[in-house]
Amino acid sequence: MVATNNDVFLEQLIQNQRRAIRYYVLFAGGLVALGIIVITFAFVSPSWLAPNSPIIPDTFKALFGMGGTFVSSLSAFQVKEILNRKEKIQAFETIKVQMRSLKDTPKSKREDSQKRLEELIWKVLEKTALS
Repeated sequence: MVATNNDVFLEQLIQNQRRAIRYYVLFAGGLVALGIIVITFAFVSPSWLAPNSPIIPDTFKALFGMGGTFVSSLSAFQVKEILNRKEKIQAFETIKVQMRSLKDTPKSKREDSQKRLEELIWKVLEKTALS
């Protein structure tokens, strides 16, 4: 029963990491899409205004700059953070596999390994809670 609780716990940690990766990607994609929409609006807006309107150059410049800012925010995309989270997922998967393989080992050898893995899981929980 302890192994299944640990499996559930590890699966939750893995799902949290996957959700965080998804959030980073969707947030960055949303900013870039917003920037592209604003830039497109900047190019289309002069056709809605009077051709000799003094507002056209200022509006175009402001909208184009704002859209460019959103698109350039992609440069701040934290690829390192995503790679770190993928490494954590691999580590959690490895711990999960080790926990499952303990079920096949003799009880005398299992207790020590299981205790070490449980300590490792608690260290992961502690580190996750504190960071």
